[in-house]
Amino acid sequence: MRLFAWFLLGLVLRCIGLGTLPPWTDESATLVFSLGNSFLGVPLNQFISPEQLLEPLQRSPTAGLGDVWQHLMSESTHPPLYFLLNHLWLQGFPEEQLLWASRAFSALWGALTIPALYGLAKRSFASETVAQLAAALMALSPLGIFLAQEARHYTLAILLAIASFYAFSLAVESLVQTHSPARHWLWGWTFFWIFVNGLGIAVHYFFGLVPLIQGLVLGKHWCQGQLQGPISRTAKPWRGVGVAAVGTAMTGLVWLPVWGRFADSDLTDWVTDGDLGIFPPLGRTILWLVSMVLMAPLDALVLPLWWIIITGLFLLFILGKLWTLLDLVAPHHPPQSRVWLEVFIVGILLFLGITYLTGNDLTLAPRFFFPLLPVVILILASGLESAWNCRSKQLYGLAIIAVLGSLSVVTNFSYLQHHRGDRLAQVIRQTSDVPVVLATTHKHHGQTGRLQAIAWDLANYNFSQPQYFLLAHPEPQAYPTDILAQELQNLSPPFDVWYVNFHAHKLGDRGGQFDANEPIGERVPRRQLPKVNGYRYDLVRYR
Repeated sequence: MRLFAWFLLGLVLRCIGLGTLPPWTDESATLVFSLGNSFLGVPLNQFISPEQLLEPLQRSPTAGLGDVWQHLMSESTHPPLYFLLNHLWLQGFPEEQLLWASRAFSALWGALTIPALYGLAKRSFASETVAQLAAALMALSPLGIFLAQEARHYTLAILLAIASFYAFSLAVESLVQTHSPARHWLWGWTFFWIFVNGLGIAVHYFFGLVPLIQGLVLGKHWCQGQLQGPISRTAKPWRGVGVAAVGTAMTGLVWLPVWGRFADSDLTDWVTDGDLGIFPPLGRTILWLVSMVLMAPLDALVLPLWWIIITGLFLLFILGKLWTLLDLVAPHHPPQSRVWLEVFIVGILLFLGITYLTGNDLTLAPRFFFPLLPVVILILASGLESAWNCRSKQLYGLAIIAVLGSLSVVTNFSYLQHHRGDRLAQVIRQTSDVPVVLATTHKHHGQTGRLQAIAWDLANYNFSQPQYFLLAHPEPQAYPTDILAQELQNLSPPFDVWYVNFHAHKLGDRGGQFDANEPIGERVPRRQLPKVNGYRYDLVRYR
């Protein structure tokens, strides 16, 4: 009954306000590809209407699963399983609910991680208290809620990660306990392990970090020849682990031809764009780990500085209090339960190692840490078991604070949407009382998605002024400003031009915001315009 209560609470939290924000860039991609549509039909280098820009987000009566596969493989860098499932899910919803339905699909998978983690905790720690605490922590996890409210594939990947860790725990149990029940169905959990790992990689390629972490931990113990006790390297359970490793590797290698196609894709270059530094990745890693459990309203672009400081200090105090309640060494837990600390340490070292050694910064986005979310919550739940037995009132206080943190996520005051097209649309609605031109330089469908978010919100609020959108794709002999200037010749003042993430240079160049070919108008000082997440913009008036 308590587990059902945690599931219901988690589902409700994940479903609050699902339809309030327009789709941000990645969500637009999820919806477009899940519907079997393509971004390639959106015209470039010419003014287009809101209807033309938003057309890929509408259902196509002739699109099927084959179209989902074809467009995803040719235009995206993600595996297809989630998009195929989402396509089938969306068939049961009307046109006007497609975005809500796509987010609800993610929310449902996110809610299912709650009973799944309960089962993993119960198996790993043989404790009802730890299992209930794990379910409660997952239900209230700010990161879990944040990922579940986006029309993306991370919650299904987390659910499959929990399933993979369940098989991992069975493998460890069979290696530690001579008469473990898991030994009696050795090949059962082996092939289940391979199956869920294969599904996970087909949902998100970063899922491959899950079996890699497991393999490094088990490989260490195999080299030592023991796992909480001597065991032969040729024992049957080790053979099961070996088969699982080979099978998982094969399920990953089948995607090798696909990986080769997007190795140098423009869609992923933001991960390596910029100076890595030594301390920023460490700082972000700590923040993302903390936010798996606790969060507070920290929107620096909306909330006053004094609020951010006070809230941040209070969050640090709560973290200190939480630390005093932890007891990570519980002698009554099964010996195999202690392997989870190793999994966590290896996981962190792997994330940081990839970041520093390859220059691909996996710490830039909290969503990349989804493989570690169930591990962190498992460890925390086991550490709080003693406190639950003797200091439960303090845990109730922390639970209230955790609920408030979760609500700060669903109200968009923390873990903000990456690109707040609704906020920029609001600025446009409040500022422009004449026809508007929204121009951005185009590199890939990410820029299309940013404009779609603005167009979506303007349409929802029935913005009455005519709107013209321009995706200026740089060409060897044409600057984006040249393209814009040519299109503006067809408009008569008054109108406003909104430069949205507009880079006025030739293909492949980077540098200043404007050049000498910019049409002459009255530029509004940027300091007079509010900052917006994910958008660097300027306004030029023509009267």
